[in-house]
Amino acid sequence: MQLKVHGTLLSPWVRRLVVAIEEKGLDYEQVSIVPLGDPDPDFLKISPLGKVPVLEVNGRFLPDSLAACTLLEAEVPEPSLFPKAGWDAAWMLWLCDYLATALFSKVEAPLFIEQFIKPNFQQTDPDPEIVAAAKQMRPQVFDYLESQLVSGRPYLLGDDCTLADLTAGGIFISYFHAGEIIDSARWPNLSDYVARIHMRPSFEHLLEKERELVGTRSPLFA
Repeated sequence: MQLKVHGTLLSPWVRRLVVAIEEKGLDYEQVSIVPLGDPDPDFLKISPLGKVPVLEVNGRFLPDSLAACTLLEAEVPEPSLFPKAGWDAAWMLWLCDYLATALFSKVEAPLFIEQFIKPNFQQTDPDPEIVAAAKQMRPQVFDYLESQLVSGRPYLLGDDCTLADLTAGGIFISYFHAGEIIDSARWPNLSDYVARIHMRPSFEHLLEKERELVGTRSPLFA
């Protein structure tokens, strides 16, 4: 397969796809697209919602991260990132949805935009009310994720890394770019878990690329 990933590594959903490709041991080309402002008409032809990433496979375009990762799993089943069937397969989809709806939308995205994007790329100040609302939501989300890891399991579904873990790992990079931390005294399992994910070779390679992209503008690389 000839793979191209259209998008920016500052997107957690682009990260998820890129890391999934690397976990599969596949080669790919990245085409940088930053979807800010009104989408380019040419980009809308391959991404009708104007979102990233778009996975290009042999000249065909798939404009959704979860759909793209599902395709990769079908085409390259090993190493597997999806439980095969039953409860674990369904639970992984639930976790991916929770991470997108709660961790990303309610906590990470507001903090990332207000505390990283605005000062570094828009030269504007954060909105304190948006920041406060995200931080108020954080304990509820982190408590739930901590509860999924209390048994000492290394990953959200047990011993094997799945797409849910790649999703979490990608979102937390933006959280750290925003200058936030995980309180290891309050959420010890979550803190260890995120560190474990980011030590995987696929994430280490991704973080090297992000260091080149943002440099010391991110507290993660300061």
